[in-house]
Amino acid sequence: MASILNKIAFKNFFNYYGDYEENTYDLEEGVNIIVADNGAGKSKFFNAFLWLFYDQILDSDTKQRVNVRNSGVKILSDKAKNETVINDRVECGVMLEYTRGTRYKYQIIKSFSATKINDSISDERSWQFLINDVEVNKTELVLHKYKPVYDESEKRQIIDHLIMPAFRKYSFLQGEEVDDIIDFGKRESIEEAVENLTDIKKYEKIHDLLSEFKEKAFKDLQKQLKANNAENERFDEAVKEKENIEEQLDHENQKLKEWQATYDTAEEEKNELDKQYASAEKRKELDDKLKPIRKKLREKKEEFETFLDRINNRFFDGNFAWIAMGFEDEVQKYRNLKEQFVERRYEKRALQNVEENPNEYFHFLPENSPDSVSLQNMIDDEHCYVCNREAKKGTAEHNNIVKLKNRPKDKQTEKPFVKNDLNNFFGDLQINAQPFYNKFDSIRDSVIKTKEKEVELKESIDKLKKQIKSIEDDRNSIMIAGYDAELSAKEIISNYNGAIRRREKANGKINDIIIPKINTFKKQIKAIEQEIKDLNKSNNIPTGYNQNYEVLNDLEEASQKAKDRVFDAMIQLLEKHANIHFKNLIKNNDLTGGILKFEKNPNGSINFNYIDSNGNTVHGSSEGFQRMKKFSVVMAIISANNSVYNYPLLADAPISAFGEGFTEGFFEAISDVFPQSIVLVKELYKREDEMKINELGKRLLKDGKVKTMYVNHVPENAEQIELVTSQTKLK
Repeated sequence: MASILNKIAFKNFFNYYGDYEENTYDLEEGVNIIVADNGAGKSKFFNAFLWLFYDQILDSDTKQRVNVRNSGVKILSDKAKNETVINDRVECGVMLEYTRGTRYKYQIIKSFSATKINDSISDERSWQFLINDVEVNKTELVLHKYKPVYDESEKRQIIDHLIMPAFRKYSFLQGEEVDDIIDFGKRESIEEAVENLTDIKKYEKIHDLLSEFKEKAFKDLQKQLKANNAENERFDEAVKEKENIEEQLDHENQKLKEWQATYDTAEEEKNELDKQYASAEKRKELDDKLKPIRKKLREKKEEFETFLDRINNRFFDGNFAWIAMGFEDEVQKYRNLKEQFVERRYEKRALQNVEENPNEYFHFLPENSPDSVSLQNMIDDEHCYVCNREAKKGTAEHNNIVKLKNRPKDKQTEKPFVKNDLNNFFGDLQINAQPFYNKFDSIRDSVIKTKEKEVELKESIDKLKKQIKSIEDDRNSIMIAGYDAELSAKEIISNYNGAIRRREKANGKINDIIIPKINTFKKQIKAIEQEIKDLNKSNNIPTGYNQNYEVLNDLEEASQKAKDRVFDAMIQLLEKHANIHFKNLIKNNDLTGGILKFEKNPNGSINFNYIDSNGNTVHGSSEGFQRMKKFSVVMAIISANNSVYNYPLLADAPISAFGEGFTEGFFEAISDVFPQSIVLVKELYKREDEMKINELGKRLLKDGKVKTMYVNHVPENAEQIELVTSQTKLK
């Protein structure tokens, strides 16, 4: 009878603010998907089941499971706490309904109440918490009226029937926990899985009992032999020889344990490093790509800094003359001012000359005005072009022009005629400014080209940064938390190979030296025991002692072989089912060929490898690929069971390391194994989309195997005390 969750509801549970009716998810047999971005309630949803099964929650701050009794202030909705006045009480709880079989339906409510005694909403001392007794109700499906269950053992049984404790580790998964479900480096981890699927525990008990009985039977036989062969030297020698060999056998068994411990340690280290080694070569490849790009980025940054330093120079460099930009009209203004200045200057100079030599300069224009060439033309033409009249040779007018042409130059030191003569200043200004106003036509093009160069450099830097970010993201996607900061890819490969060498050395010691010795000693002991029995044939020993020992010896060997046979058969069955599921999981990816291979180690642990068609181990796979291998084994443990699996899959972010192909394969495969799946994911979320799901989410929405799909929402930019999770049911 499969257990199927019909409904889960929350009341003021974390950011599920409000009563149960406002925070209800109706679920169905088959695949149920809840899509939520970070902070939108995935882990909080999962915490409801932790509370249900273990009275715990996962503390998002410490990433540790903590008891609900010590975490009430964190569990209770901040909005509900903020709205509660002092001395008032607020309730927090989760409610689940599930059916089992075709007759009964169960309702389970776990809750607590909190009374506010101080203003601080986040201080544990501001609240008094009361954990309510778990409330369990049941009803027959045809009646739809719940009746309370009062017996505590029945309550526990009803909770356990949702997912039995022995199967929770395969059916109740959170993120990376799938990586730790099966530790193939530890025999007990494999045995636990096999124990849940077979009666191997009974074989072990039988074997242990028969070993004990066999030892006791031999001691009884030995006493009889000694009593009846007191004078038989060979018998005494045989017994001593047997004891000596048994002592050596114990010594070898002790060495076996030590080397098995060495093997286990190396195997554990290898398995731990395998998470990194599987990606170490890829990381190294990415690191090699990063080096030249980072160097190029440094060079571009240096070029950009130099470029920025030179921009200021372009304002004053005559080759660029940027400072003149926008001063085109100033040239004409300067000319006008210069003309006014020259005119006024000539006036002041002329006045000074007249004042100093009134008789000489009274009849004459200022020096050099008109110029000598013009005056000579007027003398030659006998015409004054100043007053536009004739000046015939010999006339007073003509003589006046000649006199003006021959006027004396002032040989005296020129006296200043203005307080500040700026003639040279304006001249120098014009000369110095000439390279700048000659560049007026090219300044804008120069600025535009410089801006284009700046944009080009920035784009180059941004492009390089994006390349680095992309490669680093790829690199980070194959990191294993806690190791990247400590170990480089080269160190990982070195340590990994070192662990393999130590493991192989231990394996060689065990298989090539110790186990052959142990087998030899066992054969020798068996031969001596046979010799002792032969020596005893002539003695008067009750036949029951010999028969008892022989029968128990045969039974002990048979039980050991039966136990090993059951274990080996189950491992082969797990391998078969794991490969079936693995192929289904990866069918939407580009991976080709290869199978999962389980190989039994001397200590009983399992090597779990992915090999190609030539039997070579495949390395360098992504974290998602590694997790997919583990998940295929989890599914194999379930499907290898002879009976139908009767419990739902509850999974929080199990596909966080998957690509789109793996994700699609995951949802297709789980429906073939679990009667119901409730999967919380963010990978299908797309903020910009109207439905808030990406294209893969929309494909899954149309998939007949997907029975319900919800999208969680939280208000944008909401403060913690206003954080509320709502949901939209898409299907």
